Amino acid sequence: MLKQLFKPLDSAILIYLRFFAGTLLSWELINSLFLGDFQEYLAPFHFTYLYFEWLSPWPFWGLVIHYSITILAGFTFAFGIHQRLSAVILFLGYSLLFLMEKSEYINHLYLYCLIAFWLIWMPVIKNKKLALPAWYFYLMIFQISVVYFFAGIAKLDSEWLSGNTIKTMGLEKFQNFYVYGGLLFDLFVVPFLCWRRSRILAFTATIFFHLNNVYHFGLATFPWFALMMTALFFGPSWPRKLTWFDDFFPKTDYRFIRPNRLLVLCLSLYVVLQVLIPLRHHLYPGKVSWTEDGHQFSWRMKLRTKTGRVVYYILDPSIKNMQMIFPQKYLTKKQYREIIGKPDSILEFAHFLKNMFPGLKIYASSFVSLNGQSSREMIKQIDLSLEDRKLGSYDWITDFSK
Repeated sequence: MLKQLFKPLDSAILIYLRFFAGTLLSWELINSLFLGDFQEYLAPFHFTYLYFEWLSPWPFWGLVIHYSITILAGFTFAFGIHQRLSAVILFLGYSLLFLMEKSEYINHLYLYCLIAFWLIWMPVIKNKKLALPAWYFYLMIFQISVVYFFAGIAKLDSEWLSGNTIKTMGLEKFQNFYVYGGLLFDLFVVPFLCWRRSRILAFTATIFFHLNNVYHFGLATFPWFALMMTALFFGPSWPRKLTWFDDFFPKTDYRFIRPNRLLVLCLSLYVVLQVLIPLRHHLYPGKVSWTEDGHQFSWRMKLRTKTGRVVYYILDPSIKNMQMIFPQKYLTKKQYREIIGKPDSILEFAHFLKNMFPGLKIYASSFVSLNGQSSREMIKQIDLSLEDRKLGSYDWITDFSK
């Protein structure tokens, strides 16, 4: 088993992966600038991830430099220019942008951070030869497989099976096709890609699936990135079939690669975490689409749409005076969408108000509609200034089943 993980494979796939991954990661940031995502980092308030509250966005010119260097690193990585340094900069650039503003969270950006980390460890061409250890190739296949499989597991949710999610997308005419087609595709595409006889059929379905997503949702670079990763199932040698590109591929160094037990241990831990993290919501009570406990980092894509409003009330018990605060005053439109129906974000903004109104009680009213259903109150009447952010569930979230 250990020798199999370090068996040398055809290195052509690495040049393919390096070029398309680097190019698409750079293009994703260029696209986000055109869409105006830059503005969330310049807002007066920032949503943060738990334990990363200390990390704040750069000022304007700092962000300009950050984006510029990261975009450049993607292109230099794609062409193998200072490959290792470019990969490190690409990973740090993506990860910092990801962590500095939680309202920017989207599943494919999380995937890009993970892939960018492993690009650091991609072997480098030496003397026009390149050795590809099998573990690296299998890890890339594992990573995209996790995305597909857990996206399918997540679709076993009642909101998806009932068709409520599809209706909010305006696709009710094709409800059964999207509900069951999407479920079956995500659950079974990986097994069919692994079987050689069904691989072409499965990849054809993958092309249709992602192009359909491009047509309906756009999704920037993700459909193309997913197709690029899915093509890895054709094996490490398939790029050499593109004979007009053969000169770009180095010779493979098939010499024995010494096994590294510490590396295997780290890889095993990573694999276990990637399997367990998407399942953690089962540890918490309540409906995950309502409470949001365990929703992020779990590949729960396109499963819930929340609309509604959030209003805060500042109470001064000494004079029995109450003041109403509308969070839109401090948030961008995208940040306001982040706060609707997301308890941890509601609590974080309450802490922001706590610093503005020290010693006063802070309450929130959040009426939320989940996937077009009737609105209901999400937050119990509790002084949020006394509540701490934490992992797991909050007992002040109302029960969706009642």
